[in-house]
Amino acid sequence: MPEIAYVNGVFGPIAEARVSIEDRGFQFGDGIYEVLFSYDGHLFMPDEHLVRLRNSAAALNLPYDFDADPVLPIIEEGLSRSGFADALVYIQITRGVTPRSHCYPSGMTPTVVMTFKQRPALSEELLSRGASVMTTTDDRWSRCYVKAITLLPNVLAKTNAAHLGFDDAIFVTESGEARECTSANLYIVNDGTVQFPPRNQSVLHGITQLVVLDCAKRIGAPTVEAAIRTDDLARADEVFMSSTAVEVLGITSIDGVPVASGAVGPITRRLHEAFLAAVKSGCPSESA
Repeated sequence: MPEIAYVNGVFGPIAEARVSIEDRGFQFGDGIYEVLFSYDGHLFMPDEHLVRLRNSAAALNLPYDFDADPVLPIIEEGLSRSGFADALVYIQITRGVTPRSHCYPSGMTPTVVMTFKQRPALSEELLSRGASVMTTTDDRWSRCYVKAITLLPNVLAKTNAAHLGFDDAIFVTESGEARECTSANLYIVNDGTVQFPPRNQSVLHGITQLVVLDCAKRIGAPTVEAAIRTDDLARADEVFMSSTAVEVLGITSIDGVPVASGAVGPITRRLHEAFLAAVKSGCPSESA
Protein backbone atom coordinates (compact mmCIF):
# COMPACT_ATOMS: atom_id res chain seq x y z
CA MET A 1 0.00 0.00 0.00
CA PRO A 2 1.39 3.44 -0.86
CA GLU A 3 2.30 6.20 1.54
CA ILE A 4 0.73 9.27 -0.02
CA ALA A 5 0.68 13.02 0.40
CA TYR A 6 -1.81 15.78 -0.18
CA VAL A 7 -0.64 19.31 -1.03
CA ASN A 8 -3.14 22.08 -1.77
CA GLY A 9 -5.73 19.91 -3.47
CA VAL A 10 -3.45 17.34 -5.09
CA PHE A 11 -2.84 13.76 -3.92
CA GLY A 12 0.29 11.88 -4.95
CA PRO A 13 3.35 9.92 -3.80
CA ILE A 14 5.15 11.48 -0.85
CA ALA A 15 8.42 11.60 -2.82
CA GLU A 16 6.77 13.86 -5.39
CA ALA A 17 5.11 16.28 -2.94
CA ARG A 18 6.44 19.84 -3.13
CA VAL A 19 5.97 23.17 -1.37
CA SER A 20 7.63 26.50 -2.13
CA ILE A 21 10.91 27.40 -0.44
CA GLU A 22 9.22 30.71 0.40
CA ASP A 23 6.48 29.01 2.39
CA ARG A 24 6.39 30.55 5.86
CA GLY A 25 6.20 27.10 7.40
CA PHE A 26 9.66 26.36 5.99
CA GLN A 27 11.14 29.79 6.71
CA PHE A 28 9.57 30.66 10.06
CA GLY A 29 7.81 27.57 11.39
CA ASP A 30 4.66 29.64 10.90
CA GLY A 31 2.05 26.91 10.97
CA ILE A 32 0.05 24.36 12.91
CA TYR A 33 -0.39 20.59 12.81
CA GLU A 34 -2.37 17.62 14.07
CA VAL A 35 -1.74 13.89 14.15
CA LEU A 36 -4.61 11.39 13.98
CA PHE A 37 -4.67 7.61 14.08
CA SER A 38 -7.13 5.31 12.43
CA TYR A 39 -7.82 1.89 13.92
CA ASP A 40 -9.26 -0.78 11.65
CA GLY A 41 -10.36 1.86 9.17
CA HIS A 42 -11.93 4.21 11.73
CA LEU A 43 -10.48 7.58 12.71
CA PHE A 44 -10.20 7.97 16.47
CA MET A 45 -11.58 11.23 17.92
CA PRO A 46 -11.47 13.15 14.60
CA ASP A 47 -13.88 15.89 15.69
CA GLU A 48 -11.82 16.68 18.78
CA HIS A 49 -8.57 16.79 16.80
CA LEU A 50 -10.07 19.09 14.19
CA VAL A 51 -11.52 21.42 16.82
CA ARG A 52 -8.03 21.71 18.29
CA LEU A 53 -6.63 22.39 14.82
CA ARG A 54 -9.18 25.17 14.36
CA ASN A 55 -8.32 26.58 17.81
CA SER A 56 -4.60 26.54 16.99
CA ALA A 57 -5.29 28.42 13.76
CA ALA A 58 -7.30 31.03 15.64
CA ALA A 59 -4.55 31.47 18.22
CA LEU A 60 -2.05 32.28 15.46
CA ASN A 61 -4.49 34.34 13.34
CA LEU A 62 -3.92 31.82 10.56
CA PRO A 63 -6.72 32.48 8.05
CA TYR A 64 -7.78 29.02 6.94
CA ASP A 65 -11.52 28.80 6.25
CA PHE A 66 -12.49 25.52 7.90
CA ASP A 67 -16.16 25.98 6.99
CA ALA A 68 -15.65 26.60 3.28
CA ASP A 69 -12.89 24.00 2.94
CA PRO A 70 -13.47 21.31 5.59
CA VAL A 71 -10.52 19.11 6.43
CA LEU A 72 -12.34 15.87 7.27
CA PRO A 73 -13.38 14.99 3.68
CA ILE A 74 -9.75 15.37 2.59
CA ILE A 75 -8.63 13.03 5.35
CA GLU A 76 -11.27 10.48 4.42
CA GLU A 77 -10.27 10.57 0.76
CA GLY A 78 -6.61 10.22 1.67
CA LEU A 79 -7.34 7.19 3.82
CA SER A 80 -9.34 5.65 1.00
CA ARG A 81 -6.56 6.28 -1.51
CA SER A 82 -3.84 4.89 0.79
CA GLY A 83 -5.78 1.78 1.74
CA PHE A 84 -4.33 1.73 5.25
CA ALA A 85 -6.80 0.42 7.83
CA ASP A 86 -4.40 1.38 10.62
CA ALA A 87 -3.08 4.75 9.54
CA LEU A 88 -1.15 7.74 10.81
CA VAL A 89 -2.54 10.96 9.35
CA TYR A 90 -0.38 14.07 9.64
CA ILE A 91 -1.99 17.45 8.91
CA GLN A 92 -0.02 20.68 8.53
CA ILE A 93 -1.39 24.10 7.67
CA THR A 94 1.00 27.01 7.22
CA ARG A 95 0.28 30.67 6.62
CA GLY A 96 1.37 30.23 3.02
CA VAL A 97 3.87 31.57 0.50
CA THR A 98 5.18 35.12 0.42
CA PRO A 99 8.58 36.83 0.10
CA ARG A 100 10.45 36.41 3.36
CA SER A 101 9.56 39.03 5.94
CA HIS A 102 8.85 38.74 9.64
CA CYS A 103 5.67 40.74 9.16
CA TYR A 104 3.18 38.78 7.10
CA PRO A 105 0.79 40.48 4.67
CA SER A 106 -2.98 40.13 4.74
CA GLY A 107 -4.89 38.02 2.26
CA MET A 108 -2.48 35.08 2.19
CA THR A 109 -3.55 31.64 0.99
CA PRO A 110 -2.61 28.95 3.53
CA THR A 111 -0.65 25.88 2.46
CA VAL A 112 -2.32 22.58 3.39
CA VAL A 113 -0.22 19.42 3.57
CA MET A 114 -1.24 15.94 4.72
CA THR A 115 0.51 12.59 4.73
CA PHE A 116 -1.00 9.13 5.09
CA LYS A 117 1.22 6.36 6.42
CA GLN A 118 0.94 3.01 8.16
CA ARG A 119 0.24 3.55 11.85
CA PRO A 120 3.33 2.59 13.88
CA ALA A 121 2.86 0.37 16.91
CA LEU A 122 4.86 0.55 20.12
CA SER A 123 6.99 -2.47 20.80
CA GLU A 124 5.70 -4.98 23.30
CA GLU A 125 9.09 -4.72 24.99
CA LEU A 126 8.64 -0.97 25.66
CA LEU A 127 5.05 -1.43 26.83
CA SER A 128 6.18 -4.17 29.19
CA ARG A 129 9.22 -2.46 30.71
CA GLY A 130 7.93 1.11 30.57
CA ALA A 131 9.80 4.18 29.43
CA SER A 132 13.03 5.51 30.87
CA VAL A 133 13.00 9.31 30.86
CA MET A 134 15.19 12.21 31.90
CA THR A 135 14.23 15.68 33.08
CA THR A 136 15.25 18.75 31.09
CA THR A 137 14.77 22.50 31.44
CA ASP A 138 11.56 23.76 29.85
CA ASP A 139 12.82 26.40 27.44
CA ARG A 140 9.81 26.38 25.12
CA TRP A 141 7.53 29.33 24.39
CA SER A 142 4.73 29.97 26.84
CA ARG A 143 1.82 29.03 24.54
CA CYS A 144 2.29 25.27 24.38
CA TYR A 145 -1.47 24.73 24.12
CA VAL A 146 -1.11 25.81 20.48
CA LYS A 147 -0.11 22.83 18.36
CA ALA A 148 2.43 24.82 16.35
CA ILE A 149 5.07 23.32 14.07
CA THR A 150 7.81 25.29 15.87
CA LEU A 151 9.03 22.24 17.80
CA LEU A 152 12.80 22.77 17.94
CA PRO A 153 13.05 22.62 21.78
CA ASN A 154 11.10 19.34 21.72
CA VAL A 155 13.31 17.98 18.94
CA LEU A 156 16.51 18.86 20.80
CA ALA A 157 15.25 17.47 24.11
CA LYS A 158 14.05 14.18 22.60
CA THR A 159 17.26 13.73 20.59
CA ASN A 160 19.46 14.52 23.59
CA ALA A 161 17.49 12.02 25.66
CA ALA A 162 17.99 9.35 22.99
CA HIS A 163 21.73 10.05 22.81
CA LEU A 164 21.94 9.60 26.58
CA GLY A 165 20.07 6.30 26.47
CA PHE A 166 16.61 7.48 27.54
CA ASP A 167 13.30 7.00 25.78
CA ASP A 168 12.05 10.55 26.34
CA ALA A 169 12.37 13.68 28.44
CA ILE A 170 10.11 15.59 30.83
CA PHE A 171 10.10 19.39 30.58
CA VAL A 172 10.62 20.96 34.01
CA THR A 173 10.48 24.69 34.79
CA GLU A 174 13.20 26.48 36.71
CA SER A 175 10.89 26.45 39.75
CA GLY A 176 10.66 22.65 39.60
CA GLU A 177 7.24 22.19 37.99
CA ALA A 178 7.03 19.16 35.68
CA ARG A 179 4.90 20.06 32.65
CA GLU A 180 4.85 17.25 30.05
CA CYS A 181 7.04 14.98 27.96
CA THR A 182 8.40 16.05 24.58
CA SER A 183 5.24 14.89 22.79
CA ALA A 184 2.97 13.44 25.45
CA ASN A 185 0.98 14.47 28.51
CA LEU A 186 2.30 13.51 31.94
CA TYR A 187 0.59 11.90 34.96
CA ILE A 188 1.43 10.56 38.39
CA VAL A 189 -0.53 8.10 40.52
CA ASN A 190 -0.64 8.07 44.31
CA ASP A 191 -2.94 5.89 46.41
CA GLY A 192 -4.94 5.10 43.27
CA THR A 193 -5.55 8.76 42.34
CA VAL A 194 -4.42 9.99 38.93
CA GLN A 195 -2.94 13.49 38.95
CA PHE A 196 -2.17 15.57 35.86
CA PRO A 197 -0.86 19.13 35.33
CA PRO A 198 -3.41 21.90 34.78
CA ARG A 199 -4.67 22.13 31.20
CA ASN A 200 -3.56 25.75 30.88
CA GLN A 201 -1.56 27.48 28.15
CA SER A 202 1.69 25.85 29.34
CA VAL A 203 0.81 22.34 28.16
CA LEU A 204 -0.78 20.76 25.12
CA HIS A 205 -4.45 20.00 25.68
CA GLY A 206 -4.24 16.33 24.79
CA ILE A 207 -7.09 14.61 22.98
CA THR A 208 -5.88 11.22 24.17
CA GLN A 209 -5.76 12.73 27.66
CA LEU A 210 -9.52 13.29 27.54
CA VAL A 211 -10.00 9.61 26.80
CA VAL A 212 -7.57 8.60 29.55
CA LEU A 213 -9.42 10.71 32.11
CA ASP A 214 -12.71 9.15 31.03
CA CYS A 215 -11.11 5.70 31.33
CA ALA A 216 -10.00 6.59 34.85
CA LYS A 217 -13.63 7.20 35.77
CA ARG A 218 -14.60 3.87 34.27
CA ILE A 219 -12.07 1.94 36.35
CA GLY A 220 -12.91 3.88 39.51
CA ALA A 221 -9.68 5.87 39.75
CA PRO A 222 -10.19 9.44 41.01
CA THR A 223 -8.47 12.22 39.06
CA VAL A 224 -7.08 15.56 40.18
CA GLU A 225 -5.83 18.44 38.05
CA ALA A 226 -2.90 19.97 39.95
CA ALA A 227 0.70 20.96 39.36
CA ILE A 228 3.27 18.17 39.51
CA ARG A 229 6.68 19.00 40.94
CA THR A 230 9.91 17.04 40.68
CA ASP A 231 9.62 15.82 44.26
CA ASP A 232 6.12 14.55 43.40
CA LEU A 233 7.66 12.51 40.58
CA ALA A 234 10.20 11.06 43.01
CA ARG A 235 7.51 10.00 45.52
CA ALA A 236 4.89 8.76 43.05
CA ASP A 237 3.52 5.22 43.12
CA GLU A 238 3.29 5.34 39.31
CA VAL A 239 4.16 7.74 36.50
CA PHE A 240 2.89 7.49 32.93
CA MET A 241 2.36 9.46 29.74
CA SER A 242 -0.29 9.55 27.04
CA SER A 243 -0.58 10.79 23.46
CA THR A 244 -1.91 9.71 20.09
CA ALA A 245 1.42 8.03 19.34
CA VAL A 246 2.10 6.24 22.64
CA GLU A 247 -1.53 5.80 23.78
CA VAL A 248 -0.89 5.03 27.48
CA LEU A 249 2.74 4.26 28.36
CA GLY A 250 4.22 3.68 31.80
CA ILE A 251 7.31 5.59 32.94
CA THR A 252 9.42 3.35 35.14
CA SER A 253 12.56 5.41 35.71
CA ILE A 254 13.38 9.11 35.81
CA ASP A 255 16.95 10.36 35.58
CA GLY A 256 18.14 6.81 36.16
CA VAL A 257 16.14 6.38 39.40
CA PRO A 258 13.33 3.77 39.40
CA VAL A 259 9.76 4.95 39.90
CA ALA A 260 8.55 3.02 42.97
CA SER A 261 9.33 -0.65 42.22
CA GLY A 262 10.59 0.15 38.73
CA ALA A 263 7.75 -1.73 37.04
CA VAL A 264 4.71 -0.49 35.14
CA GLY A 265 2.06 0.05 37.81
CA PRO A 266 -1.40 -1.52 38.06
CA ILE A 267 -3.37 1.69 37.42
CA THR A 268 -1.29 2.41 34.32
CA ARG A 269 -1.91 -1.11 33.01
CA ARG A 270 -5.65 -0.88 33.68
CA LEU A 271 -5.83 2.51 31.96
CA HIS A 272 -4.00 1.12 28.94
CA GLU A 273 -6.44 -1.78 28.74
CA ALA A 274 -9.41 0.59 29.14
CA PHE A 275 -8.01 2.87 26.44
CA LEU A 276 -7.67 -0.03 23.99
CA ALA A 277 -11.25 -1.04 24.80
CA ALA A 278 -12.40 2.53 24.07
CA VAL A 279 -10.55 2.44 20.75
CA LYS A 280 -12.16 -0.87 19.87
CA SER A 281 -15.64 0.36 20.74
CA GLY A 282 -15.12 3.67 18.95
CA CYS A 283 -16.64 5.36 21.97
CA PRO A 284 -15.36 8.93 22.52
CA SER A 285 -14.70 10.43 25.89
CA GLU A 286 -17.69 11.77 27.79
CA SER A 287 -15.53 14.80 28.61
CA ALA A 288 -14.62 15.59 25.01
